Amino acid sequence: MFKKAGLLITVCIFLASIMFSGCSTRQKTMGLGMVSVVAQNVVKIAGVKAMKDADLSPVKGKKTYVMTTGFADDFNRGFIENLVRSKAEDAGALLVKESSADLILEVAVNSAGNDLASTRIPLITKATRTEGTVDLSLTLRDNNTGQRISKQSIIGHAKYEQGEFIGIQGSGQYYVKENGKYVKVDNPSTYN
Repeated sequence: MFKKAGLLITVCIFLASIMFSGCSTRQKTMGLGMVSVVAQNVVKIAGVKAMKDADLSPVKGKKTYVMTTGFADDFNRGFIENLVRSKAEDAGALLVKESSADLILEVAVNSAGNDLASTRIPLITKATRTEGTVDLSLTLRDNNTGQRISKQSIIGHAKYEQGEFIGIQGSGQYYVKENGKYVKVDNPSTYN
């Protein structure tokens, strides 16, 4: 009887692992530009966190042009530009083309992206993490003289974790690093 019960439990666990594994993925999918939503959300949270630490008070009421350089690939460039432009407008900047600007806000992307990591105890547990970082240098420059007005470095870290126990995946959770500790982000789409 114990052998049959053990065999039945083993078969149930095996079937559950087949049914629930592959329900979600944090990996880049096939094809150019196909990045998982989880990976996009992690970079978004890290970018928003980085910009929370930016002091954009000098742009208030000034005609400002935002220029992005550095390690910004095609996937992250639009996000970073939109994020910085939005925060500059929130700080009171008047966004204009470069020839009309009083100030140039140079955004040097030191890094922006994510990595996939996992830990595992074979056949028992597995934890998968997607970790993201956005590291920017913001330089504010007078467009007429070229003089640097201010320079600051800002960085944000975020991650997504999902655990698995005996082949059954649990629900995942987003986190952002604040004051050296990771805290939960309930909804990545409303994190600002």
